Amino acid sequence: MIIVRRIPLNALQKKIYELLTTGQTTPVYDDVPPDASFPYITLGAFTCKQNGAKSLDMSDVSLQIDIWSEYCGKAEVNGIMDDIATLLSACPIDLSDDNFKVISQDIDFAEAFPEDNFGYHGVLTLVCKIQNLGA
Repeated sequence: MIIVRRIPLNALQKKIYELLTTGQTTPVYDDVPPDASFPYITLGAFTCKQNGAKSLDMSDVSLQIDIWSEYCGKAEVNGIMDDIATLLSACPIDLSDDNFKVISQDIDFAEAFPEDNFGYHGVLTLVCKIQNLGA
């Protein structure tokens, strides 16, 4: 049996963008427009590692969700990260339209730190185990 391997990153990014734009109020951008107002969310770095048997196309995926604020304290970033964590914990990610199945999803970690010039930057990392159900 030949397994046709697929990487679920586009399907996952599309669904996370949809969940974040409909489930909370902070704007979400894939490409930040020049006139964007703070705070906002961007989808950051992805990793995808094959983690299945020879007859199963399974991947361990991580996605960083970046929160940007011009507020000089952590409160705004932490509040937005809390909203995102609640949303991602309460809403199972459905990738069935793209023939993937999310086996598990969780928040791996969150951090916030001051930016060099102004404001704060938060990073929340989502981890998922995703199975390819076929092309």
